[in-house]
Amino acid sequence: MTFFNVIRWIVWKDLVTELRSRETISSMVFFALIVILIFSFSFSMDQQAAREVIAGIIWVAFAFTGIIGLGKSFSAELQNDCLEALQMVPESKGAIYLGKVAANFLFMFVVEILLFPMFVIFFNLDVVEEISLLLLIFFLATVGLSAVGTLFSALTVQIRAREVMLPILLLPLVVPVMIAAVEATKGALNGSPLPIYSQWLELLAIFDVIFTVVSFWMFEFVMDN
Repeated sequence: MTFFNVIRWIVWKDLVTELRSRETISSMVFFALIVILIFSFSFSMDQQAAREVIAGIIWVAFAFTGIIGLGKSFSAELQNDCLEALQMVPESKGAIYLGKVAANFLFMFVVEILLFPMFVIFFNLDVVEEISLLLLIFFLATVGLSAVGTLFSALTVQIRAREVMLPILLLPLVVPVMIAAVEATKGALNGSPLPIYSQWLELLAIFDVIFTVVSFWMFEFVMDN
């Protein structure tokens, strides 16, 4: 089994499992809808205040929704000793990591695409001209969250309090992603010229590259221990 075949097999396995159970995406969507409804009612009387903080609201929903999906990424492998089977794959453990990152990214990005129209409706946003930039921001930020989150999901999978430990370990490390995503999203929603917030897009891209490479190198150690 070659390196890229392992990646493809991991992604295919996770997608098929999710299509059969619909457990991960449904729980992510349900949680995010609750967040959207709570914030929409909180700011229903003050649309101006809502527009000032909408970028932060979007990424609070996306980040915590993503953590739900990341938490299920490796916990599902505990059934029927699947985790041990993954450790026995005759290829670099980095292939497993990249496969899991790709699957987690797909789950998170699909949920974001499904949920963003709800933000548009509830908060009366005009995003037709900025949609391509917003998709780029979502893409870059989700790559960063997936890259780091997949590593920590594997690290905490066999800890008894993994549902608590995952966000405690993950959130401080992805603060740069969250700040950059919020600032870039705010700039795009306000219709600001791209040069004003382009440095935040550059930060997201740099974070993605660095932490994907570092997590790729560390993943084999995490899996072996």
